[in-house]
Amino acid sequence: MVEDPGLVHRLSNSSTSGSAFGNLPDVMVAELLERSVGVSAELTGRLSGLSEQRGDMRGRALDECVIRELPEDLPGLDGLTVFSVDGSCSVERLAGVEIYAAAAVRVPGYGGSVDPTRPDYAVEVHAVDGLADGAQINQALMSFLECELVTNAVGDLVLLDGAISSIVIGASFALRSADDKWDELSRSMWSKWQDVVRDAIPSMLQSSCVASIPKRSSAANEFARFTQLFHGRETDMSGLATANLILDGGEYTVPMELPTERLSLGDTPLTLEYVGYLNLLFEDLRVVYFRPRDWSPAYRIEVAAGVAEDDDLLKRQLALFREQAVNPAMREPYPVYLADRFVRSLSHGMSAVVAAVRSEVTADAGD
Repeated sequence: MVEDPGLVHRLSNSSTSGSAFGNLPDVMVAELLERSVGVSAELTGRLSGLSEQRGDMRGRALDECVIRELPEDLPGLDGLTVFSVDGSCSVERLAGVEIYAAAAVRVPGYGGSVDPTRPDYAVEVHAVDGLADGAQINQALMSFLECELVTNAVGDLVLLDGAISSIVIGASFALRSADDKWDELSRSMWSKWQDVVRDAIPSMLQSSCVASIPKRSSAANEFARFTQLFHGRETDMSGLATANLILDGGEYTVPMELPTERLSLGDTPLTLEYVGYLNLLFEDLRVVYFRPRDWSPAYRIEVAAGVAEDDDLLKRQLALFREQAVNPAMREPYPVYLADRFVRSLSHGMSAVVAAVRSEVTADAGD
């Protein structure tokens, strides 16, 4: 099984192996190193095969006009503003009490007139008794804070880190879980839904300024369903993998229909009329794959039909997106990258909050 025993020996005896593998048993470390050699060989063969496939697949896409090129210097972008919105949530479970925190942040990108050092944010922290489905409710609260920041953003392009459909599906089950609860977390989530988010979702789905970048929807293959270009094992790849293979820097695909099933949200507090309305709006969403630079990955971007059908508007939004691809070390557009780093700090902040709460609560307590 070991193609290069010398390599395994060198790796296992390297100065970094101790810290890299921690306290794993030596036999397990050896097994991992042995298997890495085989995986490396498989990866090399796979990449070689993809390289051979690329020319043919890209040629077919070009012949069918599925690939378009974005002009390098698109006029009219000066002063236009880009934002990104992302969120995070955290929970600390104590003896009989749980502390839930949800946060969202809106970060400005390069360009425009917004001070890039002053992101907008929303935070909620609630201490409740041990709560069934608390994590699900807290997750929905986080997404509702994101929606609030998206709808309040005064910008020319607002990037949402995630899919709007995921927000709706999560909301439906969280609202059902919280329907008969009266704790502060559940009531806060319900209030956000009724006051803001219920009407915000349709607005986001139709907005000419909102674009979502779903990370977990990359398994979809719009090329196979929409273009009928590829066949056989070529359709086994996700749409995102296909886009990374065939697109050069500055190229994007024709807008394609969103290959999602209709939402079926019976037995939830959402009315049939409301769900039916959302399904019509989701059918109007379009997917565009775009590779901003030669050194950047391709992105899967969901936009409203109004954007997809207006060639000038689509090019402007993609050009604004390209301006945020600033560094090969950032695998995401600049404001998306920055927003993600901000919200990842929530768990560290929660630890500090819990420590402060414990100190305050126990200061004068005899028990």
